[in-house]
Amino acid sequence: MALVENLLRQDITAVEEAEALQHLMMEQSYTQEQMGVIVGKARTTVGDILTLNKLPQEIRDECRGDRQISRSTLIDIARKKQVRAMTTAYNSYKAKQLRVKGIRQKKDPNDPAALIDAVNKVTDKMKNLDKTALSADNATLFEAALLALKEEIANILPPTPTQ
Repeated sequence: MALVENLLRQDITAVEEAEALQHLMMEQSYTQEQMGVIVGKARTTVGDILTLNKLPQEIRDECRGDRQISRSTLIDIARKKQVRAMTTAYNSYKAKQLRVKGIRQKKDPNDPAALIDAVNKVTDKMKNLDKTALSADNATLFEAALLALKEEIANILPPTPTQ
């Protein structure tokens, strides 16, 4: 009963939930249907959750403390037929998360390399711009943006000495 209460109340990871369901089913000789009634989930959902117990031990150990990885992602990985395929899928997921995390990290607005890169990109775009393709309204807006940029550049650059 305490295990069921923990399943329903606590914020447990998908792997912890799968292990707890498996433990309870084995201990009480419940079917997936009975387990679904006890925890208030459909039998298919219970079956999906139990699929996580097929994950290799090292993946389960890693995910046991990680609340970021979703149950559905882990189920997709666990549905692979071979351990090697599960490991490959999990490693691909982790690599993707690292890339996303790297992109999301706030970059230093004063990083000289990033600023130079941004200036070079804008310069390249302006060189390749076909001003004749702009509508009159867009041409006016573009000129206003360039004038504002010119003012910002003037504020950044040191004054030139008068001769």
